Amino acid sequence: MLELAVSADREAVNALARQVHAMHVSWRPDLFEAAEELYSEERFQSAVKERQLYVAKVGGIPVGYVLLVIRDYDYPGLVKRRVMLVDELCVEEAFRHQGIGMEIMADVHALAKAFGCTDLQLGVYPQNEGAVAFYQKCGFSIRSIDMQRKV
Repeated sequence: MLELAVSADREAVNALARQVHAMHVSWRPDLFEAAEELYSEERFQSAVKERQLYVAKVGGIPVGYVLLVIRDYDYPGLVKRRVMLVDELCVEEAFRHQGIGMEIMADVHALAKAFGCTDLQLGVYPQNEGAVAFYQKCGFSIRSIDMQRKV
C-alpha cells in the first residue's frame, strides 16, 4: 500500500500532518504550537530524497502517510542494531478503522526488513489511547517511559 511520496503529495501530507499535530498541540501546548504548514517544500523534498516519507493512497488520493527514520546503534556496551523509527504516522480521519493503518504498518515492517533493521520503534502519547491500542495490536509493546521536569 505504501509508496514513496512525490511532489504532488505535499499538500495532502500537510493536511494529514495537521490532524495529528492538532492533537499534539492540545495535549502538549508547552511543546507544540499551531502551524499551517508542517512540511515546507525543503523538508518534504529532503524526506523524499532520503526515502523517509511514504504515502498510502486510495483511488490515487493520499489517505495516510508515514515518516521513517533509520538509526544505527554501534556503541560500546550496546548490542549493535539498526532501528527503524516510525517518527510520524497518520491515516485520514474519515478512513480510519478500515484496515489502512494495519496495511501501512505491515508495509513498514517489510521496509524495515528490506533496510536490514533489527527493530521497529515509535513514540506515542499515553493520552492517545486509540493509537496505543493500535500499536499494541501491531505487535508493539511498551519498553520505556520518558520523564520530564520543567526548569
